[in-house]
Amino acid sequence: MTIGSGAAAVTSGSRQRRSGHSRSRALTGIAAFAAAAALLGGCTDPAPEPTPGAGVSDGGGAAPGDPTADPAAEAALETACTEFYGDPDYTAPLSRVVLDRAATAPDIGPSDPFFYTMTGDDIDAVFDAAPEEAQQAATALAEWFRTEPEHGQDADRDGFRDAWEGLAAACQGASTAATWIIEPGEDGTKPAPLVCSRIYDTPSTLIHFANANVLTSNMFRLVGLGGRNVPAERMDDVQATEDLLARESAAVDDEAVRAGIDAVRVPFQDALQGDMWSDGIQQPLDQLAAACRDVGYDVPAVVEDEDNSAVVGAPRPGDQQDQETA
Repeated sequence: MTIGSGAAAVTSGSRQRRSGHSRSRALTGIAAFAAAAALLGGCTDPAPEPTPGAGVSDGGGAAPGDPTADPAAEAALETACTEFYGDPDYTAPLSRVVLDRAATAPDIGPSDPFFYTMTGDDIDAVFDAAPEEAQQAATALAEWFRTEPEHGQDADRDGFRDAWEGLAAACQGASTAATWIIEPGEDGTKPAPLVCSRIYDTPSTLIHFANANVLTSNMFRLVGLGGRNVPAERMDDVQATEDLLARESAAVDDEAVRAGIDAVRVPFQDALQGDMWSDGIQQPLDQLAAACRDVGYDVPAVVEDEDNSAVVGAPRPGDQQDQETA
């Protein structure tokens, strides 16, 4: 099995999905009697039509920030969404586990579908008390894990993306991470801890590499942790990485983190200009890691094993973490 995220392991347990609640119909007879009496009296004015969209969203709940919103529902939505996406410190949230599981499903799903079903249970559990719209979006994502991994390479990967983006849309406004998934903000406004988590800890499931490896691990294969020749046959990957890092550099709200990202970009830029020798990104990554720690993001260790291969997500003190070898 490919271990990919480098994030702290999240213990998955089977949880019961939320049961439905019946609605009371005890007043039906009284309401019918009152309506009949009013009709006989001939004096009842027609009830006004409800104002379309007044205090509700398309999914039946008030939009975050709507003055007519139910404060308790807003609080429940924020609690569920920030737990799932990890706001504001982005340390080992369930969303990263979900991305890792989706990336490994094509290879592992047919042999262990129950493992992925538990991931669906965990998603439902996080959103158990959330408003209905968010619950429905979470259930769609959870159902993907209950039905698709067993199909292996034929699993509906586009369906996963749709469900992933659907949940982010339901959490838009309640979670900064979800909001950036759906509608990236202006340059210079993306929280630095979120940017750091994207580079160091987030599986590459939905970006160019489309695998469970974190971005740093994918970068090692191109420009090395230490010196190496950049593989000429992988220039498309080099370009995609430079494009991604350029976007994160422009988006981040911290100058030191931006400078660290720009230092990491240098060997990719050099290769695109024809210089295929890379001195590696150990020092640039150290610079970026220091800047990330300064803004409060707990960067995982990057070390070398006996074969001089990079290991991403080496355990932080006190952590029990998966490791990934580049």
